[in-house]
Amino acid sequence: MQSRNNPVTLSRWWYRQALLMAILAALLLLIFEQTRLDLWLERFFYDPVLGDFPTRHHWFFTVVMHHGVKQVSIALLFPAAALCLLAMRGKFAWLPPRNALLALTGMLLIPLTTALLKQITNRHCPWDIIDFGGYAPYIGLLATTPHDIAPGMCFPAGHAASGLAWIVWGLALAHSMKSISRVILAFSLALGIAMGLARMTQGAHFLSHVLWSAWWAWALSLVLAYLFSARILAGEPARSENSRSEQTDPDDQRIHQRQ
Repeated sequence: MQSRNNPVTLSRWWYRQALLMAILAALLLLIFEQTRLDLWLERFFYDPVLGDFPTRHHWFFTVVMHHGVKQVSIALLFPAAALCLLAMRGKFAWLPPRNALLALTGMLLIPLTTALLKQITNRHCPWDIIDFGGYAPYIGLLATTPHDIAPGMCFPAGHAASGLAWIVWGLALAHSMKSISRVILAFSLALGIAMGLARMTQGAHFLSHVLWSAWWAWALSLVLAYLFSARILAGEPARSENSRSEQTDPDDQRIHQRQ
């Protein structure tokens, strides 16, 4: 039976993650590019008589789900960032420096890169779509946007990214607190998707926008974990610059013995 710190086991874990992300991306493209599911779902929240989304200005969705939850999530980033900075100095055994760097960078880059993607993907919100009283046609993710309409800045879902920023802790704590890391992973997914769905009811996002944000948050977390050589599996040894010297070659051992 292979131990969890076996390089083969770790390689297989990364392979499974890459395969999972590829399958999820293919499913998202297949479902939302080949069907009109986004439009069909959004019609449940649109009132054609009113000519608008009834919850668009509702106090609960505006004050609580849009501004309130987002501000709380952002506020919690500050103590979490301080914790990461301490851990990067080796203060906590349960959060190695590389994992702390992963958590800190992920919490910052997930919302920031999502906001950047919104600026360049040129996809419109439901309330911008002709079907819902707007000015733009519904266009799939891979289709070309007409140049004679105002650009859209709604894909992926930036509001959901505020909750999905915590998903990186699902990797940062995986090696030392497996159960807690899974709870945080599930909570972050639930929070981010709930925040995205709330905006979906207001006409700010399609379902595909929210799900792609979740995909991006986990994909980015994986990339950062790989780049920083974070410890992912339970029992995985710390990776340091001296790790190669710790593994003495048998020939070198014989040479030292002769000396």
